[in-house]
Amino acid sequence: MATRHKSLGVGPLALVVVVLLMASACDPSDRGVTVAGDMDGEVRSVRGGRVTFASDQEPTGWNVATASDSLLATGMIVENVYPSAFVQTPELDVAMNDDLLVSAAQVSDEPQVVEYRIREEAVWSDGMPISAEDFAYAWRQQNGSVPGNDVASTVGYEQITSVEGSGDAKVVTVTFAEPFGEWQSLFHQLLPAHVMSHLPGGWSDGLDGTRLPEFSGGPFRLVDYVPGQSVSLVRNDAWWGQPARLDEIVVRFGIDAAALPQAMANSEVDMAYPQPELDLVQQVEDLAPEIESQMSWGLSFEHLDFNLAHPFLAKREVRQAIALGLDRNTIVQATVAQFDDRAQRLDNRIWLVGQPQYEAHGQRYAGRDVKAARALLEAAGFIEGRDGIYQLGGRRLSLRISTTAGNRLREDTELVILDQLADVGIEITIDNREGSAVFDKFFPGSGNPADRDFDIALFAWTGSPFPSFNSSLYGSGSGQNHMGYANPELDALFDQALAEDDPEARAALYNRADELLWEDLPTIPLYTKPTFLPYRSTITNVIDNPTTRGPLWNAEQWAVRAR
Repeated sequence: MATRHKSLGVGPLALVVVVLLMASACDPSDRGVTVAGDMDGEVRSVRGGRVTFASDQEPTGWNVATASDSLLATGMIVENVYPSAFVQTPELDVAMNDDLLVSAAQVSDEPQVVEYRIREEAVWSDGMPISAEDFAYAWRQQNGSVPGNDVASTVGYEQITSVEGSGDAKVVTVTFAEPFGEWQSLFHQLLPAHVMSHLPGGWSDGLDGTRLPEFSGGPFRLVDYVPGQSVSLVRNDAWWGQPARLDEIVVRFGIDAAALPQAMANSEVDMAYPQPELDLVQQVEDLAPEIESQMSWGLSFEHLDFNLAHPFLAKREVRQAIALGLDRNTIVQATVAQFDDRAQRLDNRIWLVGQPQYEAHGQRYAGRDVKAARALLEAAGFIEGRDGIYQLGGRRLSLRISTTAGNRLREDTELVILDQLADVGIEITIDNREGSAVFDKFFPGSGNPADRDFDIALFAWTGSPFPSFNSSLYGSGSGQNHMGYANPELDALFDQALAEDDPEARAALYNRADELLWEDLPTIPLYTKPTFLPYRSTITNVIDNPTTRGPLWNAEQWAVRAR
């Protein structure tokens, strides 16, 4: 699943635009917390207390498996509330969630059958068992059989013929009609069937806006949502695993990233997960040793998406001219390379730099060829106007670019693009919105791309080690395909890859898919995005997880230290 930074990702945890998460830990001496034991030699941790995070993106809803609510920010928050069969590790690998499951294994090849064994003690916060019915509910809602259901991705679920329970519904038997090699990507962030089936609005709308889930199957539960201000994670007393050390995590919304260094210096904020920018990184590093930091390279990448319902962008020659008119190396140097010299241009959408399957397919657009770009436009019938901007049928070739306002790195990218495409004869105007509001333009909840109010979208997808999520991004009519792109040959390649058991053969199919995407150019990858995690040294057990899980992945292990 991919998530957009609205990254995502992508399986749908769309999305993909970068989330700012900040944490603030109050002094334990004034909260009545108690010492839990030795942590680092003479340094002791305390049990209890509150940590405050701040996010520049506010969830639009709480079901991240819907296309309209697949914000990376939301996924990070509910990661500790909704249980998953398999989880992504900081090493970018996948592991069975042994808090939820005793075992998970493929027990038959023809037909493919996977058996999950749920822990007997695993219960929802209302005391009801987590059971096979919760797995079956996830399958029924995401397999494409419910007309009008808002689903970020049906990949894998539509290959399933049955989900059955036995052994007091603690044994789940999943049978596939067609082979699905990435079965470990399924049943992520489960919802309780006994609650959702009676919830007004159900799957698509039951957890929208202020409809905060009152249930939990993880170490925390959500409470006290105040729109525009904050939401809280508190310890789930029904959690059967190791109890969370903190009493509460408060997630605040609308914190300005520019104010982060001063907020950390003033002990108002103790942890953050901002999109790294040169000034921000330097200012935060100046706060050492009180503030430590980690920078990682994960599975998030910045990209441009084109709305193919636009009459100009529907022409492949225009998209090709844009790609030829951009110098993506210059974009990298003007942005992420300023604070990490490992940054480089990305020439694949399916596999990222550093993954063993990565192949560079964007060599035709590796540099900049303004002359060739202009020739393409003229061959398509465009005529250069007196102001240097091309026209067709009396309409100027003027396009909007949209991203998250206030995100300095993205705003700098827009300025570079605006300047470079002006040489090609393409006018670019900037049309941004604050925080996650921009995604209402990209993903308004409508299945009709013509209703989507953007020309060029600039944001990030955060994916997973499973490349199958890409069919939800680029497949014809898929939930997160906001470009309106369709290519039957690409759909066929995705179908082949889903059924392929051999990892090398599967990788080759996905690389061929990326080659097709370079031919059609519904989207242009820019670069892999690093993550930046500054945090106060008094918070223990902080480890970045540069996947859709983010730094909150092990929040139940966090504690504050007393000296």
